[in-house]
Amino acid sequence: MSRDPLKNLRVATPCETSWESMAGDERVRHCSLCSLNVYNFAEMSRDEIRALLARTEGRICGRLYRRADGTLMTSDCPSGLQVLRQRMSRLATAVIAALFSVAAFASDATCVKPRTRKHGSKIKLEIEQAATPQQAMLTGVVHWVENPLPGVTITLRDEVTKHEVTAVTDMNGAFTIPALHEGLYRVDVTLETFKPVVVEHLLLKQNEITHARVELKMDPEAAVTVGIIAVPDWQQPTISTTYPQELINKLPL
Repeated sequence: MSRDPLKNLRVATPCETSWESMAGDERVRHCSLCSLNVYNFAEMSRDEIRALLARTEGRICGRLYRRADGTLMTSDCPSGLQVLRQRMSRLATAVIAALFSVAAFASDATCVKPRTRKHGSKIKLEIEQAATPQQAMLTGVVHWVENPLPGVTITLRDEVTKHEVTAVTDMNGAFTIPALHEGLYRVDVTLETFKPVVVEHLLLKQNEITHARVELKMDPEAAVTVGIIAVPDWQQPTISTTYPQELINKLPL
C-alpha cells in the first residue's frame, strides 16, 4: 500500500447533504446536520490536503464528485462533464460529504470501530444473524453483580439524524429496541447511583440482532439516603395541659 495518504482514501460513510445548504466559503463549510466542517478539496493544494489529513488523523468530511462508474474526484473534469450532459436523462452526479480514513478498509460504515466509555462498569456485545429479514435490533440485559437491575434507562441516538429512542429495563433487567434503521448509533446506559456506560459508533445492521450484556458498578460518590429522617426539635408539636382554677387555688404558695 502506498505511503501517500491521498492514494489511500476510502469513503466510509457517504452523505448526500447538499454543499449549497451549508454555511461557509468555497474552501470549507459547516454542516449543521452532523456539526462537522466539510472541506472542498478542489480548492486546496495536495500539500494542504496532506497536512489536513495528518492534523485530523485522516478522519474528515470532504466535498467530492462521484461519477457514474463510482469513481470519486475532487472536481468535475471537462470530458466527464461532456459525457454527463449527453447522458443526463439516465445518470446524475452527486456532490457528497464523506468521512475519510487513510487506513485500508472497505468503503462502508464497518470501518468505524465502536468507542466505549465504561467508567468502571462493563459491557459485552454480541451479534446474531436474524432468522428472517428484518430491521436492526438492539436487545440486552443489565445487572449489578449477579442481580438484575430494573429501571435502567437505555438511550439510543442515531449519530447522523440525531433521532433518539429510549427503553427501560424490566424486572429481569432486560430491554429490547426493535425496528431500527441501519447506521451508527450512540448508546447511553444510565441509572441513578450507578456509573454509566457509553458506546459511540455502534453499527447496527439490517438482519442482525445486537445483544448487550451490561454490568453496572455503583458510584461511591453518589449520595444515597437510607433510613428514617428525624424531625428537628423545633418542628415537634407543642403539648399543653389546662388545669382548673379550683386546683390552682389549692396549690401551696
